Amino acid sequence: MKFLGLAAGPAWLLLAGSAIAVVLLYLLRPTPRRLLVASGLIWQRVLRARQREPERLRWWLSLLLALAIALSVALALTQPEVSALGGSAEDHVLVIDNSPSMAARSADGRTRLQHALEQAAGIVRTSGAGSRFLVVDTMHQLPVVGFVSRAAALEQMRGIEPRAGTTPWFPDAARVSAPSGTTPGIPANPRRTWLVTDGVTPLPTPTGTQMVSVFQSASNVGITAFDVRALPSDPRHHEAFIEVSNAAPSPAQVEVQLAGAGGTTVERTLRVPGNAAAHLVLDASGFGEGALRASVRADNDALDLDDTAYAYLPGKSRVRLALVTPGNADLARALRLLPRLDLAVLSPARMRDIARFDAAILDGVTPAQAPPVPSLLIAPARASWLAGRTIELNDTRIARWDGTHPLLAGITLRDVLIDRAAARRTGAVPNAVPVTQAPGTLALTPIAHSPNNEALLLATREGQRIAVLGFALEASNFALHPGFPGFLTNAVDWLTREPHASAQQLGLVSLPLPSANVLDLEGKAIPTRAIPGATLFDATRPGLYTAVTQDQRLRVAVNLLDARVTAINGTSGAPGASLATAPPPATWTPDPWLALLLAAIALLALEWWTFHRRLTV
Repeated sequence: MKFLGLAAGPAWLLLAGSAIAVVLLYLLRPTPRRLLVASGLIWQRVLRARQREPERLRWWLSLLLALAIALSVALALTQPEVSALGGSAEDHVLVIDNSPSMAARSADGRTRLQHALEQAAGIVRTSGAGSRFLVVDTMHQLPVVGFVSRAAALEQMRGIEPRAGTTPWFPDAARVSAPSGTTPGIPANPRRTWLVTDGVTPLPTPTGTQMVSVFQSASNVGITAFDVRALPSDPRHHEAFIEVSNAAPSPAQVEVQLAGAGGTTVERTLRVPGNAAAHLVLDASGFGEGALRASVRADNDALDLDDTAYAYLPGKSRVRLALVTPGNADLARALRLLPRLDLAVLSPARMRDIARFDAAILDGVTPAQAPPVPSLLIAPARASWLAGRTIELNDTRIARWDGTHPLLAGITLRDVLIDRAAARRTGAVPNAVPVTQAPGTLALTPIAHSPNNEALLLATREGQRIAVLGFALEASNFALHPGFPGFLTNAVDWLTREPHASAQQLGLVSLPLPSANVLDLEGKAIPTRAIPGATLFDATRPGLYTAVTQDQRLRVAVNLLDARVTAINGTSGAPGASLATAPPPATWTPDPWLALLLAAIALLALEWWTFHRRLTV
């Protein structure tokens, strides 16, 4: 016999002590009460007339009722389980798959995870007497606290929810210690490992694992790619690229919506073939600065998590730009042709005034300290705050450039020839590492190189936006190059616009901002955790978040965008696991220990009735 509430020894002692206490109380005889009466003749007549009842029988009946009441209460408290009746004791490791595909709804409207928890609860309720349970999930939601009782295991399972953004795992059950309370010298209970899953997420499992499948085929469409970019020919116009995937074998009619601030929702109907993806490009220029939301809708869609995606649309307001130059009319004329630009030409003596502008271009002028606003420096002289060793070059050209940087997006520099340049030698593979940074200097990454790997154009990748062009415009043919207007457009756009929203996956999001406050779309603060040099927060649903510090702001678009999750019908089972049929979920039955307490109450009522009827002593 094993006891869930108490160990075997204390449980037996409690039952035996209860019975002994009741018997001892009944063996105690109360002291007779003495009364003085005038005469005993009347009492003698009463005793002769009264029929004597079996006093010993009444005493035994009263004792048995008291023992039944005491033992019922003691059994309800100790809750013993008899192996002969309830099965042998085992240690069960229950692994619940709560990956995103488990949020898919089945035909009855319940999610796969709800079915999985029901199957796991059936395993727990129908296990043998004295069994213990280790409940873990594949997405790291539950802490591993060791083996627990039946009631504790059922309570732990109530808190499991589908999650995304974490690498699924399967616990090493062999490393889990034996349950507490195991008696030394007595063999531990045999162990069984269960995996309750839909089989969509691949999970390497130990040999012998019994897999309970809750997979049921369902229809699903979802957004698997979403991006918003400005047109290279006109930065004022933006296009949204949307990829919609269909996880069902039959074609699906999908309604696609694009919504944003200050504009009318754009709607399109898209026919997506079965087990395939379709693409759509929509004009986003009608929306104002702010969140841009793409959503899809289809009949019998089983998963909601992949139906929405977010991006950030930069603003298109006018920009105040300062051009600090000793005299460059051609550059000023080219800048005035750019849209949305209010240009002010300043002499080098008015360098301090650039703090009043959104950005600055410094032509042949080098400040003593880093500029207070985002700036493009053209042919600067040596400065302590600029990293890298300056070398003089003659008769060179641009051989390689990084088209992924916003400054050079859509620009070709193939025919740019340079007479004189003050380049910086990196001595490294292009784009691999920033230029060596000394304390107090600015970290610049080379994005355009000469044939000998000298850096001719450098820019920052994060933080303050500073770019350095290592040659003067009049010392090259760059100003006459077809890509020069596009370069100026990219430069103004990069210097003055908010950086593109950081794209992150659902789950734990790490931001390169220390001690930042994170707000959702409604302006509500999100719980965060600060770590050295970064801020962490947990995103469980797609959304656009804003991280704010004293001097920086970062937009964060958190989306699912995972074709593997959208393909909720791609089940393949778990390697190393054998398919098992879980015990049928137990229907609700009255708790036997509650029944014992009710029986004790009923016996107390019976004892009260028999006492007042003079049937017991």
